[in-house]
Amino acid sequence: MSNRQQLSGYVLHKRAYRETSLLVDLFTFEQGRVAAVAKGARGNSKSDRKSLLQPLQKNEFELSGRTNLKNLGRIESLAGSIRLSHNALYCAFYMNELLCRALPEAEPIEELFLQYEASLQAMAQSDQSDLLALEPKLREFEFAMLDALGYLPDFHYDANSGDAISAERSYSFDPTIGFTMCFADIKMAIPGEVLIAVAEGDYKLPSQNLARQAAKVICRQALAQIIGNKPI
Repeated sequence: MSNRQQLSGYVLHKRAYRETSLLVDLFTFEQGRVAAVAKGARGNSKSDRKSLLQPLQKNEFELSGRTNLKNLGRIESLAGSIRLSHNALYCAFYMNELLCRALPEAEPIEELFLQYEASLQAMAQSDQSDLLALEPKLREFEFAMLDALGYLPDFHYDANSGDAISAERSYSFDPTIGFTMCFADIKMAIPGEVLIAVAEGDYKLPSQNLARQAAKVICRQALAQIIGNKPI
């Protein structure tokens, strides 16, 4: 019985493997994160496989093998490369590193795959040097990842009392339980109106700087539960 698979997705990361091969991390629609060996791809500078094994390029991959480390066979381009530069390119590499470190092997997460594609396209259509314009798109992807992996905090209710988050109150964030009401003058207190804005993806309020900052801190603390505290 053939154990070949046809998967569609993107290269997240690649590195040298033995003398002429590459070890490649893929993010696929059908199987999530998959590791594969591209034999001979490094040694031949004219190899079509080598030219297609680039990030931001959607391909169809033929994989074979019965272990977690697959053999990479045929590669075919499914779409043109997404052209990113400046801060948008750094954001895309950050997303790729997150996926490499956070995702379990061979577990499809279709919603996250679609969000990854949507985030790349949104960045391509933005001012790619404007980090303030890119940050909401990056937060949307991070929140989608946290949701897919079961680590997204509940932005709507106080974790202790069960009461709805109030715009007039302040809250502290504990990634293990969520948001709890606190005094406004304690360190890292988040105004309720800011939490509501973050939950709605609204970074255009007068308090937009607070919302962006709060979203970044929340994502960083929540993601640390999955990938640890080692910087990306």
